[in-house]
Amino acid sequence: MATVIIRPSGTMTSVTGFDVDTSTFMSRIGDNDTSTVATQNNITCSAVGIPFEDKSAYDSATINSITLSVTGAAGGRGSGPEITCVIKNGNTTLQTSELTFSSASTQSASAYSTSLTPAIVNNLTLNITPDNTGVAIKEVYITVDYTTGGGEGGEGGGQGGGGAAAGYSHKVLGIAVANIAKVNTVAKVNIEKINTVD
Repeated sequence: MATVIIRPSGTMTSVTGFDVDTSTFMSRIGDNDTSTVATQNNITCSAVGIPFEDKSAYDSATINSITLSVTGAAGGRGSGPEITCVIKNGNTTLQTSELTFSSASTQSASAYSTSLTPAIVNNLTLNITPDNTGVAIKEVYITVDYTTGGGEGGEGGGQGGGGAAAGYSHKVLGIAVANIAKVNTVAKVNIEKINTVD
């Protein structure tokens, strides 16, 4: 398994109750810099339709899970601000999480893993609705956990990538040794040699 981080990128739908406009909001939460902040300045506050960048790393992979993380802090009115985060695919809600910032920190939602595909990950948006305590949002990102088609974790490296299944020293039915990871249900009349036994 491998992971890659995707950050906010593109044009969001709207932002209300923060001290910045939509383009500045996107820039500050997606720049991988915790010194840039979008601060809540109204009790009625929301950031809607935050899109994320696409990464080619998982384009033809199996998506195992996505995990939302937000770096934030109290924005001035009180301590322990809470934000409600809704991850969407188009109009479909995938996950709703409540993240609380009792101190300046990075909070993560639970990993979401139901029926994910590269197309869904490339179409993710996020809505953030803070409570009325006041929050300062520094960074937002999603960690994508995926498995490529080249093999299953540790097993794929030894079998699929490096050599034949144990006991096979030459072509079987015209298939090169390096491409044989496992042989099942091959009639013995079609197997010329196994482990040097004729």
